[in-house]
This record gives sequence, C-alpha cells and structure tokens, in this order.
Amino acid sequence: MQRIAKEINFSETSFINLNNGKSFIKWFSPTTEVDICGHGTIAAFEILTIKNISSLDEWIKIKASKYTFKLKKDSKSNTISLLLPVFNLKECSVDELGLVTDIALIERISCSDLDYVFEVDSLNKLNEIKIDFLELVKIKKRGLIVCFLDKQTDHIYFRYFCPILGFKEDPGTGSALSSLYAFLQKRLDFTKKISFFQQSYRKSEGFVSKLENEDLILLEVHVSDNFHKTLEID
Repeated sequence: MQRIAKEINFSETSFINLNNGKSFIKWFSPTTEVDICGHGTIAAFEILTIKNISSLDEWIKIKASKYTFKLKKDSKSNTISLLLPVFNLKECSVDELGLVTDIALIERISCSDLDYVFEVDSLNKLNEIKIDFLELVKIKKRGLIVCFLDKQTDHIYFRYFCPILGFKEDPGTGSALSSLYAFLQKRLDFTKKISFFQQSYRKSEGFVSKLENEDLILLEVHVSDNFHKTLEID
C-alpha cells in the first residue's frame, strides 16, 4: 500500500477492504501511514456509492484502526455527511513555533495530540503566511493548522501544513475540523452550520456543525468529480 501511495503521489491515498458487508479503511501519504483522514474517507465512500456497494440516504459505517466513521450521501443535494471525533486541545507556547513562522502573527495558539493550531487576524495574513518547512518537520506533531475567523460572516478559513507526511500543504483536511471546532467553539454557534474554506490550491470547502450531546462534529461537503485509472506497480 505504501508503494502504491508513493506512485500515486497524492497527499493521501485511501485503501478500502470489504469483508462480509463491512468496510475497513487505511490511508497512506507518499511517505507514511496516516492515523485519520476525513477527505480521504469521503472520497472512498463516494466510490462505494458509485459502485452501489453502499446505499444512498443511509448512514454507513467505515472502520479504521483507531476510529469508526459514519457517512451518508444525500441523493438530492449530492452531498456527503461525515461524523468526526472532537479532539481535545491543550495549552502551548508560541515559542514552540519560533523557528517555524513569524510568531508575531499568532493571535491565539493551542495544540492537540496531532497538530498545532493558531489564529491570525486577517485572511490576507493567512494566504501570505511563510512557513519554514525544514523546521516544521522537526516538531513532534503531524502538522500545523493556521486559521482565520471572519467575525462578520462566521466563516472559518484555514490552511494545513504537514511536511512530515511527505508534502508541504494538504489541499483537503477534514480532520483539521476536529481541532478547529475545539479551538473556536466558544466563539461560534456550532448548533448551526458553519461554513469552512480551506485556502489551499484546491480550495476545499463545506459545512461543519456539532451534534448535540455527543463528542462528534458533522462535516457536509459536495462531491467532486472522479475518474478511474488502472495503475501498474512493478
């Protein structure tokens, strides 16, 4: 699987194993296995619906080594909903990223077991931020989430940097919302759908909300186009 992911050379490649009606998933970056991948799970589920392995308008479970995901594709809106866990955040110091970026830009900072997350005060600063990837790869986290909250629209904008996985910036990172929800929950009403925009070259976007009385968030995204290709590995 690692050889296939390296050959495909996408940020993450998903692998689905179907066994007695149950679905199991793994994800690999070009260099390593990944613990959790929201967009990769959505993409895999889309293929299952296209091939009529999973039914439309029904919640389906996909299991990974650490998590169990529930997904549903809405036949009318062509959107896929994905339930993700909420990550606990803890305090950390801006000095921990002193060699990674200009810490004067950091308004607030926290971290989960997987990622650092910090906020800047403008969309322009988010889009123009400079990251020292040689230093970022040295930190003991999967990656770095940089976000901007537009207080007028309540829209979340973010980018995700993760050179430890073999690429500088991920174009679509659903699992980042597990940290961003915890980071912004006191400033946004997540009982409503909040729009998010990942400011990568692919411009991923969707909606995120919080399930009542459960430590789960709900992602809703429109399904992109897909294509099929035969890959040969020596």
